[in-house]
Amino acid sequence: MRSLKGFWEELKRRRVVTTAVGYIVAAWVLLQVADVLLPIYDVPDAIIRLLSTGLILGFPLLILLSWFFNLSLQGITLTEPADINTRAAAPSTPVGPSIAVFPIKNISGEDEQGLFAAALTNDIITGLTQSSHLFVFASGSTEGAGAAQSEVLAACRELGAKYLLHGTLRQSKDHLRVSAHLIEAATGVEIWSENYDRSLSADQLFAIQDDIRQCIVATISDLHGIIYSTHSKQSQRRPTNDLKAYELLAIALEYDKYISPENHLRARRSLEEAVALDPLYDEAWSHLSWIYTDEWVWGFNPLPESRERALNAAQQAIKLAPENYHNHWLLSRVYYFKGDLEGFRAESSRALELNARDGTTLGLIGMYTAWTGDWDQGIQMVRQAMKLNPNHPPYYHVVLSTWHYQKGNFPQAGEELAKANLPEWTLSQVFKVATHVRLGQFDLAQSIKDELTNSGEPSTSTDVAGYLNRALPFLPDLVREVSEPHIWSSGFRP
Repeated sequence: MRSLKGFWEELKRRRVVTTAVGYIVAAWVLLQVADVLLPIYDVPDAIIRLLSTGLILGFPLLILLSWFFNLSLQGITLTEPADINTRAAAPSTPVGPSIAVFPIKNISGEDEQGLFAAALTNDIITGLTQSSHLFVFASGSTEGAGAAQSEVLAACRELGAKYLLHGTLRQSKDHLRVSAHLIEAATGVEIWSENYDRSLSADQLFAIQDDIRQCIVATISDLHGIIYSTHSKQSQRRPTNDLKAYELLAIALEYDKYISPENHLRARRSLEEAVALDPLYDEAWSHLSWIYTDEWVWGFNPLPESRERALNAAQQAIKLAPENYHNHWLLSRVYYFKGDLEGFRAESSRALELNARDGTTLGLIGMYTAWTGDWDQGIQMVRQAMKLNPNHPPYYHVVLSTWHYQKGNFPQAGEELAKANLPEWTLSQVFKVATHVRLGQFDLAQSIKDELTNSGEPSTSTDVAGYLNRALPFLPDLVREVSEPHIWSSGFRP
């Protein structure tokens, strides 16, 4: 993902950059001295030209030599390869979020549960490493640490890990409990814990292991998980010019939980600052495409050519990191709103091929899959995402409400909209008006419609239809039902 950065770091490690700068400075000083002194002794100009040519020709030769040899006052030595140098040096501290996973302790006294605990630990590490934005220390990094929490935290700090995940396993007859705890290494503060209780049976052992692993990994590591939420809260208290690119992305992700024009503007500014700081940060580009898409679809803080900017940003992300699943599902989102069903399906399928266990990827693709008319598949994916991560974004409930609405289950649609609680998102408010009318709750419908009118949002049958056709391009029947004239006129009053 960062090949250019890696090459630059290798140039610095081999002292090529230092040698080049030193040579240029030394050559410039030598030429200045020669230009002053040589004419005094009547040295021909050809000598100065010859000296200049020699210095120029010597530069690439010196750069080549400095790549293979370490040039110093102590002599010339062969530069060690990167892997040897890395093994000899202490591990470098990761720039972004990082986590060390310590073995889950079996406190049940059953030897076979010790094997289960070890397997679950390895599965969690494997699952976390699939997260494209989280640095996971190898399982061997935590070996040798003592059992006391103080020793474990000291080991994490020495590694440079920002977070520590540890847990216990207890069995009582046919009942299994796995307790997981996430701790901030610098402070020792526990920021999340959860108990996973399961009925134990031999034929379901692997399914239980897989289920617990998925829940832990999604809750911790996906874009709506504990780690990015923690980074977002910490970063919001600091000035923007003091933040790194990944911290700016964490701030932007708050918009996805609390959809509003104000949070959209903040997200756009944060992500544009992130790509300015790090033009090779693919996830900042892909999420910028999401923000630009919302300019044109939801009408948040619109600027010219938002649709084109959205597509270009998504394509730039995939160009930088074609194997990052986030980049593919965000490009699929652009295709969805363009009405390109084939493009949406191709990119969403590619995202799921790369990582079908990421809660955010599963939920977002499920949302738009449902809105293509494939309700059963889409709703199943959304519900699975909600199960994996209790910190899921509230708009998943809006998807469920549209599903209930198109089936005529208006009470359930109203319940889901109440759970979403997104008063600044026009789509949610439009469905609230239509749902209240279907339930005969005319005063509530009128109140929300008045709010839409006063804020300049769509509040007539024609405007609502135009808005919904843009938001739900593959559901024309549902759009017609929600935008029926009698819903959006004063005639619905009893």
